[in-house]
Amino acid sequence: MSEKIKYTPQGFSYVDVSLFDAINWGGYGICNSCGKGPFRTLKLVYVLTDTYCEDCFKKWLDRCNHYSKEDIEYDLKVQQGNDEKWYKYHGVI
Repeated sequence: MSEKIKYTPQGFSYVDVSLFDAINWGGYGICNSCGKGPFRTLKLVYVLTDTYCEDCFKKWLDRCNHYSKEDIEYDLKVQQGNDEKWYKYHGVI
């Protein structure tokens, strides 16, 4: 497992990425939640298949506290083993 992969309290994985990383995979460094940017750093979140700025990432973390146990378990099952491949595909680990 890559040391670059971080986890939320619920267990959702994410990777901090730079604007350069986003440009390399064809992105623009824009937050997929608020639509602002480009940002110098973003959070690439597997279960969202999106990049979020720091503010939107924090808001999403708050929303995660209201997810059902079943939804979290399902998302974590899908994430298991697939997230690392996805981050490698994006060239960030």
